[in-house]
Amino acid sequence: MGNISTKTGVNKLLMLSTLVLMCVGCAVVYTASTTHALKLGLTPEYYLKAHCMKVVIALAAMFVAVKVDYSVWKKGARVIFGVGCILTIAAIVAGGDVKGASRWIWGIQPSEILKLGLITMVCTKLSEAGSEIKTLKCSLIQPCVPFMISAILLALQPNFSMLILFAGITLSVLMVAGARAKYLLPAIGASAVVGVMVLLIKSHTSKRIAAFLDPTANQNSAMQGERALEALGNGGFFGTGVGMGMQKLGYLPEAHKDVVYAVLGEEAGFLGTSFILVLFGCLFYEGFEIARNSSTRFGKYMAVALTISLFLNFLVHVSVSTGLFPTTGQPLPFLSFGGTNLIFSALFVGILLNISKSGTGKNIVEPYMSSTDNTAAHTFSDFDFTRTET
Repeated sequence: MGNISTKTGVNKLLMLSTLVLMCVGCAVVYTASTTHALKLGLTPEYYLKAHCMKVVIALAAMFVAVKVDYSVWKKGARVIFGVGCILTIAAIVAGGDVKGASRWIWGIQPSEILKLGLITMVCTKLSEAGSEIKTLKCSLIQPCVPFMISAILLALQPNFSMLILFAGITLSVLMVAGARAKYLLPAIGASAVVGVMVLLIKSHTSKRIAAFLDPTANQNSAMQGERALEALGNGGFFGTGVGMGMQKLGYLPEAHKDVVYAVLGEEAGFLGTSFILVLFGCLFYEGFEIARNSSTRFGKYMAVALTISLFLNFLVHVSVSTGLFPTTGQPLPFLSFGGTNLIFSALFVGILLNISKSGTGKNIVEPYMSSTDNTAAHTFSDFDFTRTET
């Protein structure tokens, strides 16, 4: 596909894919939320109107991010991370308890701000490492300090699905930056063991895992996954038609949020879901193309981290809807009922679009790193993230 750009230099295919996904999201949210709204005594359009308001905010965030040079995120990394930590702590202490977790305060989900803070902090540390990237300090200690702080806060909420996303983002950037495997592998192994133990100890996560492994023994926890599969099965190849799905009529919990992909599959069928998968495929491909063509290491790492973040959100949601992952509350970017995730997903795309523009990031000064000092090309040779380094 290549780096398709407009006259202003931004990646045209990435922008178009995102805008189409947002449009489809409005239609899916409306058809998925009507029954739920009526059950609560609200108008059928209640959730659609609320979602459209968030879409407007998301578009504004995206287009502002397109205009602002991405170097600003490097300068503000500590502030963003600090704000994310403070708001996450506030949610834990004073936020409302929803389904056994304290993830919201003042109508926002602070973990999304924390995610941007983690990304900017890790990318800043790694881009400033230069040839020292091979050392234990730069390969593991410095970038993992903000991750461990984030992990503790997310575990306290608890929000283990988001914690898994944070781990995937951090690991991906470390690998692309060329961090030494001899430091990473033991840390990954130890983290995995601790993570599994915590998941099995916590009652709500252990129930979901048990329901995933044996749905017949945990009917309540398994219901959402089973209904989602039924919805996809009902859709067949062409779908039942927009608004004609049955599972959203009180059978599929959180239809407009956690399993919106299943609603889309029932009403638009295999053709509709395939179209959505193509759009997401274009988005992810162009995100990695932007990383490959960025003129700075910070731009490369940011583009990888932002793309991986969107991809993991997509992967978890689709996997839950298709029965490949235990049920969790991860939304589908741009399609699930709007909120903090929608706004920050659009913001992430805006940053990617700015990185794709020629002339941005010129004021970023980074330590010199020769091609022989960076092992990233050996780790991800297909992407060759180091080819434009000077």
